[in-house]
Amino acid sequence: MGVRGLQTYLERHCPEACVKVNLPELARQYYRQHGTRPVMVVDGLGCLRKLYNRELPWVYGGQWREYYEELRRFLHSFRTTDIDLVFIFDGVVEKSKRAEWAKRRQQSARDVITVFNHIKKHGTQPSDDLFQMPVSLGTLTRFALKSLGAVVINSTKEADIEISEYCLRYPCFGILGQDTDFVIFNTVPFYSSNNLDIATLTTVQYSRDRLCYRLQIGLEDLPLFSCLMGNDIIRSTELESFKRRQVGVPANARFPRVEDVVMAVSRYMQTIPHGTTIQDIEQDVFPNEPNKWLRMEEGARMYLLPGDPLPWYMQNCPPHALPPCGAEQNCRQMSGDEEITFEVDVEEIRPRVDAKVLQFARERHLNSDNIAQIYNILISAETDSGVAMEDETSTDIPSSSVLFRPIRQRMYAVLFGVGSDSEISNEMAQRMPQKPVFLAPRFSTPLSLPSHRNRGFHTGVSSTALGDQVPQESTHADSVRPVVGRNAVKEWCPYRGNPLTRPDVVTALPLDGPGGTPSLAMLWFSTDGPQAQHIRLHTFFACMDSVGLLEGVLRVEPEPCYIIMCLVLHYMVKHMLTLQEWEVDAFLAQAVVPYAQDVGLLRGLRVKSINQEPCNVNHVGNGLQICSVFNIGHFESGKITGSLVKLLNLYYTHWASWASYDHVICSMETARVFKMWSSCDLMTRCLSVSGTSSCCPSSPPRCSVPQGCKLRPIGRLCMWLANHSAGWDALELL
Repeated sequence: MGVRGLQTYLERHCPEACVKVNLPELARQYYRQHGTRPVMVVDGLGCLRKLYNRELPWVYGGQWREYYEELRRFLHSFRTTDIDLVFIFDGVVEKSKRAEWAKRRQQSARDVITVFNHIKKHGTQPSDDLFQMPVSLGTLTRFALKSLGAVVINSTKEADIEISEYCLRYPCFGILGQDTDFVIFNTVPFYSSNNLDIATLTTVQYSRDRLCYRLQIGLEDLPLFSCLMGNDIIRSTELESFKRRQVGVPANARFPRVEDVVMAVSRYMQTIPHGTTIQDIEQDVFPNEPNKWLRMEEGARMYLLPGDPLPWYMQNCPPHALPPCGAEQNCRQMSGDEEITFEVDVEEIRPRVDAKVLQFARERHLNSDNIAQIYNILISAETDSGVAMEDETSTDIPSSSVLFRPIRQRMYAVLFGVGSDSEISNEMAQRMPQKPVFLAPRFSTPLSLPSHRNRGFHTGVSSTALGDQVPQESTHADSVRPVVGRNAVKEWCPYRGNPLTRPDVVTALPLDGPGGTPSLAMLWFSTDGPQAQHIRLHTFFACMDSVGLLEGVLRVEPEPCYIIMCLVLHYMVKHMLTLQEWEVDAFLAQAVVPYAQDVGLLRGLRVKSINQEPCNVNHVGNGLQICSVFNIGHFESGKITGSLVKLLNLYYTHWASWASYDHVICSMETARVFKMWSSCDLMTRCLSVSGTSSCCPSSPPRCSVPQGCKLRPIGRLCMWLANHSAGWDALELL
C-alpha cells in the first residue's frame, strides 16, 4: 500500500529520481546484456487503474467488454516489443494489514456517499478523484488476462513481497506498478504504471539510488525511512507528533508539507549514530509508548529479501520472538480513531481440510486458476469483499452483501463439508440421468415454466411461479453451535451500518437436497462423467437457490453465458421485494441486443444524464445500485463455481460479466423501457433491432413476439434461444 507521502515527494519535489525511459529500448539493452527475453513483473492490483483507463465509465459498475479489449491492447503492446509479462495479484490480506484495509474501505464507503450526492445533484459521473473500482474487477481481470494467454499468479502473502522475491528467484527486467514500497525494496528497477504510455511504452523509472543521494542516506536505510514516514505496519497517524517535532511545528498548527516532512526525517536519520538499535530509535520516536519497537522492527524487516544482510539498526537488537498469532497485539489494531478487533464471541479452530484438497487448492490459487477467496477460506476461515456502489440513504434496495449472504453460506457448507453425507454419490446417482450433461447452444425443447398470469412479481404472486420453492428459514444456525473453521466463517464485508471494526461470524448453511452437501473431494476429484457433472450442476443450482430450474435449463441447453445471468436475476426476483418486472426485462434486453457484442459501437455509447435512469421513480441513482447488486450477484455465483472447481472454466470463459452484460447498455435500455416501451414492445424491438434509436444499427428481425403476448422474463430469453421453428404455442408463457 506504499510509504506515506513518498509518491508525492518523488513526482513533485525530487525530479532527478523520476527518470523518463523507453521500455522497448531498455528491453533491447537487457537482451544484449543477458541473452534472454526481458520479463516485466506487473503488480496486478496496482495497475488496475491504468488498465481500466479514464475513458471507460465506472459509475455504472464497469464496462466489461470494452475493458476486455483494453487488456488485449495492453498485452499486444508488450508482445510486439518482445517483453514478457508476469502478473502477480494480491491473494491474501495479512492480519497485520487488516486495519489499513478497513480504513481504506471506510474511506471508500464515504466516497460512495459523495458519488451518489454528486449524481443526485448533477446527474453525471463525478471526477476521477472519486473513482470507485468496479466490484470484482481484480478477480475478473485475472481471468481475462489468463484467457488472453498471460501468465497470472496469486500471492500467498503480501503481493509486493512476493513480487520482489519473484524477481530475486528469476531473472527479471523490472517491476511495473505504483506502490512506493518497491522503491524501498532492494530489487530490480521500478517503473510507473500511471505514467505508462501504452502506445509508445514510455514511462518513468523511480530511481532509489537518486532518492538516497537526495536524502543523504544509504540504500539499507530505506526500510527505516519507510517506518519513520509511515507504512502498512506503522501508520502515519501514529507518527504525527514525531514529524511535528522534527519539522518544528507545534501541535495546534497546520500539519507541515510533505517535502518538509521528508527532509526533516532524512536529517533525523543522519544524526542517528551507527550502533544504535531500532529499539533505541523507537524510544526516541515514541517516548510515551515503549513497546512499539517490535512493530517498527516488523515494519523494517518486511522489506528484507532472502539473502539481504541485516541493516545496522537491526544487528544488535535483543533476542525475542514475534508475538504469536492471537496475541493481544495482533488481535486489536487501530483504523483511524476506531479500534479493529479480530476477536469473535464464538470458538475458533484451524480449518481441518484434507491434505490433498488443500494442496490442490494451493496450486490452483498460485496459478490463478481459482478465485482467491476459496483458498483463503480453506486455510483461515476468513474472507472479505470490497465496497459496492450502494446508496447509504436509500433503504429500498438491500445491501448486496446481506442479500447474497445465503449463497455464501451454502458455499461455506460445500467447502467445509457441513451437512455432507458419505453416501451421496450412490444416493444421488440413482436420481441422475445417464446421458451426458451438455452446456452448449443446441436449442432443443424450450423451457416449460408454470403459468404466470399476474404481471407483477411482487403483487401477491408467489415466487414459486418462477419454478422454485421459496427457501424456508433454516434452523441450522440455531441448532448447531457455530465454530469458526468448522461450520462458520469470519466475513469482512461492507454493508449499510457495518463500521468494519470486527468481522461477522457467518454460519454455513447445508444444502437442502438428496444426500445433503456433497463432499469437496468428490466435487473436485471425481471423474467428468455425466453423473458427477450433474451432481456439480445440482450443487451449483442449489447454492444459487435455483434447484427447480436445473432440469428445465438442461432441456433448453442455452448459451452458457446466459445461465448465470438468469440465475442471478431469478435470485434477485425472489429476494428483492422492490425489483420490478420491467427492470428484469431491461437486464435481459441488454444481453440479447446484437450491437452489445460490437466493441466498436460500445465505445460510442454513453449515457448523457444518470438522472434519466428511473430504475426506481422515488430515488435517483437506484438504477446504479441495482446494477451493482446484479454485478455482485454475478461475482458471488463465480465463487460458487470456484468451490466446485470443474465449473470454473465455464465461468471465466462463458459466464463472466463480459460475456452477457454491459452496464451502459443496461442503463440505456432501462431508461428506454421505462419511458417509451411497453413490456411486450421491449423484447420485440430488442430481438428485431428495428427501432429508430441512433445507437441501434438496423438489421433484419430475428423473430417477432405475438401481439399482446405478455411474456415472463425468463420465458422471453428462452424464446430468443429457441429455434424459430419451435413455435410459440409450445411455450407455456401466458
